[in-house]
Amino acid sequence: MNATEGPPLRGLGYLTSVSVMKDISRQDPAGLPDVAMDEDARGIALQAVGIRGLRFPARLLNNTGNEQSVVMTADLSIGLHADRRGAHMSRLVEDLYDWGAMPRRPADALGLLQTAADRQECDEAQAILRFDWFLAQPAPVTGAFAVLDIEVEWHGQLSIDGAAYTTVLTLPAMTLCPCSKAISDFGAHNQRAYLRLELESRSGEPLLPDDYLPLVNAASSMPVFPVLKRPDERAVTEGSYENPRFVEDVVRELALALRERPELAYFKIDCESVESIHNHNAFATYEESR
Repeated sequence: MNATEGPPLRGLGYLTSVSVMKDISRQDPAGLPDVAMDEDARGIALQAVGIRGLRFPARLLNNTGNEQSVVMTADLSIGLHADRRGAHMSRLVEDLYDWGAMPRRPADALGLLQTAADRQECDEAQAILRFDWFLAQPAPVTGAFAVLDIEVEWHGQLSIDGAAYTTVLTLPAMTLCPCSKAISDFGAHNQRAYLRLELESRSGEPLLPDDYLPLVNAASSMPVFPVLKRPDERAVTEGSYENPRFVEDVVRELALALRERPELAYFKIDCESVESIHNHNAFATYEESR
């Protein structure tokens, strides 16, 4: 053994030799070895290798061109070929920073997956992008201005068949129990509910909540409003009493509305009511491919 090579590395026989590791083709301009590009002889391709939980600023445009600055939390990964030892994690971080630096429409998220795959010289990439999106929700009577925060997740997948995203929206609503109203001389219990929508567009592009919050508001007993003056609170109290809804009602009403959305190829609705007089929640679910 050449004294300059040192002893063999135990358990690392699957790696390329020291001479290959020191090959100038594996080095960056600073002369440092690119160990991630070492060959791996174990014959196991990995479905996903990447980074989780990176927070970064981004600028998003809705379908009318209005821009909103958001803070995204991202998971970004690629499919690693069997003969590659590792992925370049820093490139994934760079891809997200570069993507967030310019105003982007939801459709541009398809390009993020392709960029990640191209820079890693692979065929597959995956992303989960989470952020809060704010929409105006003025008070029903006084019109007092307020914005409602909506949780958004974009789940993306790139394969040899192309790229597509599933959008997950979590939106609040109000439900008033029809049974409670029917059996009581006065009053009825009401509570906040949460609508979780899983949406797939025919184009594969991710979606924003702008077109779907009005549908949720219409399907529930009453919308949730961030700011209520006394006339508004009276309107919400009386309006929900006149419009009682089980979770079953909310899901069915929303399903009928989503059927009318031509951009959707698939949707799933889950309505969960955080019950005010029980120690359990009530829920209903429906899904449909179109």
